[in-house]
Amino acid sequence: MRARRAIGALSLTVALAGSGLVGMVATAGTAEAAAKGCYVTAKSANLRSKPSTSSTAVGVAYKNNKCSEKDVVIRGNYFWYKVKMTTGNAKGKTGWIRDDLLHTSADDQHTCIPEDTACHS
Repeated sequence: MRARRAIGALSLTVALAGSGLVGMVATAGTAEAAAKGCYVTAKSANLRSKPSTSSTAVGVAYKNNKCSEKDVVIRGNYFWYKVKMTTGNAKGKTGWIRDDLLHTSADDQHTCIPEDTACHS
């Protein structure tokens, strides 16, 4: 799933760069990303000060606690989402959570690649 997201994002960036729309989409994407919702899928997830498991935990969010996406980066094998918690005991806190502990707007988007036969049936 992470590889598909990365390939999809890279393909979209390359396609937009060739069309001259990349600057326009990047601006719109930033505002759009700030409004996207997410929620914790793991039993619990540490809210980190930086996108790293070795950084300080600034809070703990629990399963089904809701959040809003603020930013995303790739570190190692994971996407890390900077989120602001909107429900639960960590409500109002901002920090980083690994993508395998969250359901994000990226999980709702499907990008077809030529190698994915399921897209072409």
